[in-house]
Amino acid sequence: MANSCSSGSCGTNQNQDFERMIKDAQIQDTLSMIKNKVVVLSGKGGVGKSTVAAGIAVSLALEGYQVGLMDVDVHGPTIPNLFGLTDARPGLTPAEKLMPLKVLPNLKVMSIGFLLQSQKDALIWRGPLKIGLIEQFIYDVEWENLDYLIVDCPPGTGDEPLTVFQLIKDAQAVLVTTPQNVSVIDVEKSVTFCEKMGVKVTGIVENMARIQCPECGKEIKIFPGRGGEKIAEEFNLKLLASLPLSHKLIEAADAGKLHKEVKELEMFKPVIEEIINAAKSREMKLDKRIIKIAIPLDGSGKPSAHFGHAKFAFISADREKKVIIEKTELTPPPHEPNIIPQWLIENKADVVLTGGIGEKAEAMLKNNKVAVVKGVSGEDIEKIVKDYLEGTLQTQENMCDH
Repeated sequence: MANSCSSGSCGTNQNQDFERMIKDAQIQDTLSMIKNKVVVLSGKGGVGKSTVAAGIAVSLALEGYQVGLMDVDVHGPTIPNLFGLTDARPGLTPAEKLMPLKVLPNLKVMSIGFLLQSQKDALIWRGPLKIGLIEQFIYDVEWENLDYLIVDCPPGTGDEPLTVFQLIKDAQAVLVTTPQNVSVIDVEKSVTFCEKMGVKVTGIVENMARIQCPECGKEIKIFPGRGGEKIAEEFNLKLLASLPLSHKLIEAADAGKLHKEVKELEMFKPVIEEIINAAKSREMKLDKRIIKIAIPLDGSGKPSAHFGHAKFAFISADREKKVIIEKTELTPPPHEPNIIPQWLIENKADVVLTGGIGEKAEAMLKNNKVAVVKGVSGEDIEKIVKDYLEGTLQTQENMCDH
């Protein structure tokens, strides 16, 4: 019996699916211009997580990197307070995107706090609204090209960090704790949360570990316990730093001048060094034995020199045995900017072999851990795949740069 739909709901669902695909493509387009993403989170509130996120962002900016700081703590945004931006409001670009506020020439900030009429306004939002806001803070903000995007999450493992990691698939995490056991218990949940989400944890920051007596200069432990060290040992993670409680930094933060306490910010040096080293060592590695290779085809079913104008061959191959297991052909959606890379990602391509590809499409694919080989030529798909598996594939110049 033929399928039918008299209510019109099928068309509505198709429109919603297409709109979702467009939005996903816009999100990936933005993320493709951001080299590294670091999410700062903690299972425990009150550990100074926002101060750590801000300290990392400012310290990276002071090193000369282009940095964005995205505050997704919907119910308790404190980032605007740290930089004296409580009364600031974002402008709009000619394309009607939100313009993040500049703290330093190379540090941009966006927070829900900028969109509230008053600091005292409470947002009583459920999950879908939070998810929509986080999506908007990615695709509808003019971040431009960034070396690092630092994301400040609220405490816990709820909607906000879950959404961030679902959208930003190559993000890494920095976890913040304080020394006492009550903090350790909650932060351990953040570690297992990251494990379940497949997120790499760069390391642990232990905050408020000690304070220097203003009279005698002796360092005093504020809390009992060794929280950061304990979590690092238990989960085989790095303890990036054990930070003191700095009165100068607190006073600067309360005055909205955290970014001006350059000397006090030196405490974040070990943290950003590890973040920078992790960024430098990141490589595109395929660790799966069975991989899916996508190749664009021309009208005659042969490999196409142009990415995204025809069908795609999807070939499953065994990297160890260097043999082809299965071959299918799929037709992508109509050609629109960023749609086909998103479609390849959703179809779980591991590798794209193509004659040519535009820069944005290539960046989007690589950002989602899809290896891209361009300048591929030939008429025999199976030979191209076997040459790739053998490591003997010859390539030319990129045949398509738009």
